[in-house]
Amino acid sequence: MNKRLEWLILIILAAGGVFLWCRLALPRYQSIDLSISQAKAVEISKTFLQVQRGIDIKGYKIAVLFNADDGADRYLQKTLGIVGSQHFIHRLHYDLFCWVVRFFKEKQKEEYKVIISSATGEIIGFNHYIEDTAFRPLVDKEKSRLSAFNFLKTTYGFSSSQYITHGEDVHKYDNRQEYAFSWQDKDVNIPWDKSSEKGYAKLLTSVTMSGQEILSFNKQYFEIPDGFNRYVDNLKQTGQNLTLVFRIFYLALMTFAIVVVVNRKHQVVARSVKRFYIGVGVVMFVLMGLDLLNSYQDVLFGYPTTQSLGDYILRQFIEGVIGPFFIAVGFVLPALAGESLRYEVSPDKKNRGFLSALLSSFCSVNIARQIFIGYIAAAVILGVQAFIFNLGFKYCGVWDELSWLTQASTTLVPALSALVIGFQASFSEESMFRLFAINLFKKYGFPTIFAVFLSAAMWGFGHTGYEIYPMWFRGIEVTCIGIIMGTFYLRFGIVCVIAAHFLIDSFLSSMPYLLNPRASFDFYSSLTVVALPLILALIALIFNRGTPEKPLSIRFNTQQQFNYNLLQELCASKTPEELMVLKKELQRHGWDAAIIDRVFDK
Repeated sequence: MNKRLEWLILIILAAGGVFLWCRLALPRYQSIDLSISQAKAVEISKTFLQVQRGIDIKGYKIAVLFNADDGADRYLQKTLGIVGSQHFIHRLHYDLFCWVVRFFKEKQKEEYKVIISSATGEIIGFNHYIEDTAFRPLVDKEKSRLSAFNFLKTTYGFSSSQYITHGEDVHKYDNRQEYAFSWQDKDVNIPWDKSSEKGYAKLLTSVTMSGQEILSFNKQYFEIPDGFNRYVDNLKQTGQNLTLVFRIFYLALMTFAIVVVVNRKHQVVARSVKRFYIGVGVVMFVLMGLDLLNSYQDVLFGYPTTQSLGDYILRQFIEGVIGPFFIAVGFVLPALAGESLRYEVSPDKKNRGFLSALLSSFCSVNIARQIFIGYIAAAVILGVQAFIFNLGFKYCGVWDELSWLTQASTTLVPALSALVIGFQASFSEESMFRLFAINLFKKYGFPTIFAVFLSAAMWGFGHTGYEIYPMWFRGIEVTCIGIIMGTFYLRFGIVCVIAAHFLIDSFLSSMPYLLNPRASFDFYSSLTVVALPLILALIALIFNRGTPEKPLSIRFNTQQQFNYNLLQELCASKTPEELMVLKKELQRHGWDAAIIDRVFDK
């Protein structure tokens, strides 16, 4: 195809992808508002405890978590649909996203949690956890109810005409009584099914009193019917079953990769790329280790105060290091195997592996071109994904949760988490499912179209554990993306699909900050992460060396040298037709493809 025509088609596809994503996906993500930063949330919570509650927080440790109300998000999408859910949330000013600030001491049950709207900074919830034996003076139920009602009226403008009593529970302890009061919004009764017999979701406001103290309160929360929760749990079984099947296939692929690496560990291509892939694996391990430190707040938030804080943190970090180690090893093995198979299956398609760049230079027009096309591929895939989800929302009863938007927000530097997510997923998954799987299937005689589809399906249904319902839909959606990835891989190369995968994952992980430029540092750092491949492409262009490929360095051990000399002597007595037959036989029996090429090219 003419290069100019190809670029024109790619640019048109990218523009279409951007249009579809902005039209179909962007409105959903604008519901997250991070006007209140993590530091600001901590400041607000300290002021609340010290000034409004009169609590001395000296000596308390602080942990912060960015949280999403998964239950409400899930229920509203299922019952009201995407658009209806958004209208409902805006009408009631319901906070799907919030900061939870925890104040605690080591080995002490008493602690505080303050819940803050990430959009407005309003205190929307509070919990004071105390010992079961803690004393509070006895106050009768009516006085406690009146105190709770007056608190809600003063704090949130609570009106008795808008609410009805929902629950009044009494819990007796050795040295106190607790009264839990809840009120229901009269105008909110959302059935989860057309049949009203299956229950309604109710919007509640609650306060728990003990003595003169408010132990907890919650401005708004949904009470979701148990039948709906059981329905969702049943749906999750499908995702778990599909994920289990994927793990079997993944284990089979990894086993094949180990066999290929073991059988070809002394072959020329494997030796030539080994240091590069081990280096990338080490970088991956280090980055994931840094992200573990970056996620310290998340680790701290989960600390159970029944044990030593030091022991807990040490255990968490040891466990946190083991996972990245196996992920890095799980990247290196398929990558080495994929390079070896690629050289044998498609020796003339050099862009499909890193060997060609390692023998020449990464600072080249070719590498820059692959990265630029990676941006185009990312735009196309995001548009296709938005289109597929839109069809799912309309015709398949699909709904998903937005809780994944919070995964990087609790970290000290969200952009670092986005970088790590993008780097780890792009290198490990593209090496396994494009570089290795496609070439493995082609090696064993599968037509290219089937090799692309099978690798895409295995990759796609490995994503069915995500909170997208019905959970099989995620497998179909990602399989479609995998087919596009496979097509771009075969046409443009491995660097292209790694860049595209990195961009998609880092962009989606950074989205809460990219859509909120008021958070200046997080906005610019996230923008830098998304622009990182572009920066590398520009460096490749500026320092373009145009270096020709160096020949493969073939160093023989004694056995290989003997086989090489023997093969040369054998070839000298063969006719061209006999040489072709011999070459195919040698390839079929697993001889080193680079050595075969060296002998037969002479």
